[in-house]
Amino acid sequence: MIRLQTYAAFSLLATTSAVYYAFSSREQFYPAMVYLSSSKICFVLLLNTGLVAMCTTWQLVKRIFLGTLREAEVEQLNEQSWREVVEILFAVTIFRQDFSVAFLAMVAALLLVKALHWLAQKRVDYIETTPSVPMLSHIRIVSFMVFLLAVDCIFLSRSLMPLIKNREASVAIFFSFEYMILATSTVSIFVKYVFYVSDMLMEGQWEKKAVYTFYLELISDLVHLFLYMLFFVAIFLNYGVPLHLIRELYETFRSFRIRVSDYVRYRKITSNMNERFPDATADELNASDATCIICREEMTTAKKLLCGHLFHVHCLRSWLERQHTCPTCRAPIVPPDNGRTASAQQHGAQPGVQLAAGIGAPGSEGATSENMNRRQAKLEAAASAASIYGRSFAYPPTNTLNRNGKPCRIVCFLPLSL
Repeated sequence: MIRLQTYAAFSLLATTSAVYYAFSSREQFYPAMVYLSSSKICFVLLLNTGLVAMCTTWQLVKRIFLGTLREAEVEQLNEQSWREVVEILFAVTIFRQDFSVAFLAMVAALLLVKALHWLAQKRVDYIETTPSVPMLSHIRIVSFMVFLLAVDCIFLSRSLMPLIKNREASVAIFFSFEYMILATSTVSIFVKYVFYVSDMLMEGQWEKKAVYTFYLELISDLVHLFLYMLFFVAIFLNYGVPLHLIRELYETFRSFRIRVSDYVRYRKITSNMNERFPDATADELNASDATCIICREEMTTAKKLLCGHLFHVHCLRSWLERQHTCPTCRAPIVPPDNGRTASAQQHGAQPGVQLAAGIGAPGSEGATSENMNRRQAKLEAAASAASIYGRSFAYPPTNTLNRNGKPCRIVCFLPLSL
């Protein structure tokens, strides 16, 4: 912020000097304005002042609605800003015929508005994971999302008006789709925040929160995928291949595919939960802690997983929305393939039995000797490499065996310079 203030002060001083020179050297208003618009130096100074004014407004909005940014928010902002700048440069190459001062101003405004959306999403995620949030923070984040939605609608209407009026492709297509996506993202973030507030008012007892959140993200990804595909086709038919959309289109499609797969897997598991997961008996509840690890509430009835852990049926259903492993031991909730297990049991005994039989085989001594020779060769090569640096390298003798007659596992410590 201090650097921006210093830069803004120098920019304002330089622009004021240029304007003063233009009006002092030319007595009338019109010749002075012609000089300011025709002089390259004055034109650059005016553009720089406009950019400084936009950045100052952005900082003011951030200060009012968000306050001081956290370290994670600053890191994400820097990372996404550089990536977005590269994509905007690709977009500029596509719309190079419409390149103008107004186009540069709209691009700069789009970048700043996108940055505010990133911060809003990050702040909502932070509020959801914070135990106690002051009321002022809730008021500020709600006001911030309403402000962003209003800004998206204003810029969207300003971008759609030339398309509707002229009925021909122009650079307004780019800004229209961008602000459509931003508006849908703002609505999605706001609805997600409403879910969080509703669950907080119910003191964390809203059982359907995870289900509704999952459906919200699924619908949001579907809408974004539709908009990106429509945008891609529109740009491709009128301008060529939109390189700046390839990454966004791929990530949106990948996210939507993952959510659909999770939904199908969730429906498959929860369709027959009563048959798949048996009810815990009273003895099992008394023998365990009788506390559901998901909601931290006492259990009077529970479902039992394959690993033996017990959970509320509604908690387990909500957990399966996001994860398919046991919350306690991370064991797979879905049972393994019975055919593969049965095949392994038919073709032989347990692995430990086969290993013990292999050790006692007549040819096991020759195999052990060969493995020891290979290990010795590797150790000697490592010792010769370490000797180059003038460091000592100790390795055990070849007859170092454990009590089972096998070579010991050896851990070699190489110098850091290697």
